[in-house]
Amino acid sequence: MSDTLLRQLMMLRRIPRHPRRITAQDLTAHLADQGYPVTERTVQRDLLTLSGRLFGLILDDRSRPHGWCWDRDAAQIDIPAMEPQTALAFKLAEHFTGQLMAPSTLNALAPYFAQAEQVLADTPSPVRTWPEKIRTITRGQSLIPPAIDREILHTLYEGLFNDRQVEARYQRRYDGQTRDYVISPLGVVFRDGVVYLVCQRNGREGIVHLAMHRFLDARVTETPVHRPTDFDLDAYVRTGGLDFRLSDGVIELELRVAAETAVHLQETPLSQDQTMDPLDNGHQRLRATVPDTAQIRWWLLGLGDNVEVIAPASLREAIRDRLEAALNAYR
Repeated sequence: MSDTLLRQLMMLRRIPRHPRRITAQDLTAHLADQGYPVTERTVQRDLLTLSGRLFGLILDDRSRPHGWCWDRDAAQIDIPAMEPQTALAFKLAEHFTGQLMAPSTLNALAPYFAQAEQVLADTPSPVRTWPEKIRTITRGQSLIPPAIDREILHTLYEGLFNDRQVEARYQRRYDGQTRDYVISPLGVVFRDGVVYLVCQRNGREGIVHLAMHRFLDARVTETPVHRPTDFDLDAYVRTGGLDFRLSDGVIELELRVAAETAVHLQETPLSQDQTMDPLDNGHQRLRATVPDTAQIRWWLLGLGDNVEVIAPASLREAIRDRLEAALNAYR
């Protein structure tokens, strides 16, 4: 009896969740490799018996050879049972990183999330309320994220996950024109509610980022992605790849910043080489080397009269012109 129980448990662990499946023949071979030599008929009998009880096993007989799988919505069975702390970890992962996961990964984890929900509901301790005590916010103005077609999102994630090129139709932001691209997905970046696909287009060497919500259609191909050997997603982000670079150079920035802004920038510097020197009235002279991007200009304009650009002269002039134009709009 004990050998039968162990054999059946081992068999249940081998069976995948729908839509994947495994044949009785493959299960028989697996059990033999594990030291449980039984006939295929015995395996089939065990499967029929277990599928009619507590286990959500189903027989997929749409094509031959027939295969067995766990039902997509079958409850997750853990031995030993899931602990409350483990359940909490799953709920936090679902809440804070769910949007970062590929749809196929979310589908695979759905039974664990459901089980975690049930475990926390049955746990009479402060652990169950922990997700209600944590929130993340952005410093900027909160905006409603743009809607992304779920099928297109799934396709783009599939291409990225499997390193396959994607044939896509994309609506460009700056002129509204629609273009067809063959895309090599390299990474995904989330920024202020917008999801960007970092990729190459049409076999070109340059790296670009395309907003997911502007894709109109997508289809994964069998052509493998040829990732550039020197590509690093962290380096791409760190050097301003998503900040709309205006040139490949850097800016030797010199600012006069008000006291309150200076405290903030001392705690969260603009760059690794940032320095600050005291000036009059609590102001500070800030020097830092930053990428030449549109983002740094938007940031400086957002600080208003808490910052004055000293150098470079071209940037000082550009900021002054934008502020004068804004002032004229209010007159």
